Amino acid sequence: MSAVSEQRGTTMRQFAVQKIAIVLFALVGLFDALYLSINRLTASHLACPTSGGCEAVQASPHAVFFGVPVAFIGVAGYAALLLLALLSLANFSRGPLSARAVLAVVATLGVLFSAYLVYLQLAVIHAICFWCMLSASMELGIALLAWLDLRWSRYEPPPLDELAVG
Repeated sequence: MSAVSEQRGTTMRQFAVQKIAIVLFALVGLFDALYLSINRLTASHLACPTSGGCEAVQASPHAVFFGVPVAFIGVAGYAALLLLALLSLANFSRGPLSARAVLAVVATLGVLFSAYLVYLQLAVIHAICFWCMLSASMELGIALLAWLDLRWSRYEPPPLDELAVG
């Protein structure tokens, strides 16, 4: 194996690991939002592993945004992020820049929305929801990794056939 293909293989694995992490974060966020959505639909007891603030946040009028439960928005957002992450991962050797860029922008919008929701928890509702904070953490992780992926894509090595001297 040549030094070029060895270096290329290492770099490609790094890109793949980063994109797989984005997919995993999106899956955790999606399951989190689905759990909160099911709770919202069934009005069942919400298990809160921390302070018990989950019920207070879910019962708050701020759990609905323009008539739509925030958890439903989370399901749609994480489904979109998961789709974009999978599109980027499907062709990680030359992942489409457009999917990377859209992923970074959508994740950033999610971070901004999550920051607003965290503000509401802390300053208005005065309760902290474990599931909401988990979602905000996943969103931040996705955004950071997506922007790093977009930045690092400039350094992604070209396919081996383009390196061939003809």
